[in-house]
Amino acid sequence: MANILFELERLRTTLSNKGYDSNTIDRIVQKANIEIKDAFDKHSAAAMELAVEKGVEKKSADFINELNMDEVNMRLTTDSGNMDFSTPPYPNLYNLLKNAKPIKDGSGVYKVIPIGKHTKDQKPISANIYDAIKKNNAERAEAARVQRIKISPKGSKGENSFRTATSKQNAATQWVIPAKEKDFSEDVEQINTELNQTMDEIISDIIRSYEEGF
Repeated sequence: MANILFELERLRTTLSNKGYDSNTIDRIVQKANIEIKDAFDKHSAAAMELAVEKGVEKKSADFINELNMDEVNMRLTTDSGNMDFSTPPYPNLYNLLKNAKPIKDGSGVYKVIPIGKHTKDQKPISANIYDAIKKNNAERAEAARVQRIKISPKGSKGENSFRTATSKQNAATQWVIPAKEKDFSEDVEQINTELNQTMDEIISDIIRSYEEGF
C-alpha cells in the first residue's frame, strides 16, 4: 500500500524544485490530499459493502457488526481483529424440552415441534443485516443473527410438519444444530488486496497529475 504522507511530501519536493512558493505548494498538496481522501471514501465504501455481502452469504451478523475501516492503513478489519466467526455444533434438545409435557407412562417428557413453519411478515435475513450495518445498530444485528429462515420440507408446499422431541432421545446426536463455517479470513484478505491495488493506482495517478500539471 502506498504511503500517502510520503507521496505528498514527494509532490511537495517536486513542486519546490520547480520554483513554486510555499503557499502555492500547500494549496496544491492539500487539493491532492482531498482527492485521495475522496477516492478512498468511495472505494472503501464499496469494499465495506462487499464484505457485508460476504457476511450475509454466511448469515453472520456478528462479523458484519464488527466490521470497520482502518483509515490509517486503508484496510478492512474487525473490532476484535477476529475473522473467524464459525460456530460449533450446538445440542438443542434441552432447550426444546422446556415446558414439555410428561409422557403418560411417566418415563420422561415430550414436546411436539413444528418444522417448516413460515412467518408471513418475516423479513429476509439479508434485509435485516443490511439494515443493521447501515444504522450501526447492534440490537438489530443481533436480532438478524438469531433469526432463522425455516425452509419447508420437500413436497410440503409451505405446510407445517411435526417432529416429537423427548427426554429419551440422545442429546448428543439428536436435535443438534450443526456447526457453521464462517471464516472470513480469505474474503477480507482478497477485498483488502483489491482495495490496496486500486488505491495505489489512484494515488499514483493523482500525484502524477499534479507533478505534471504544474
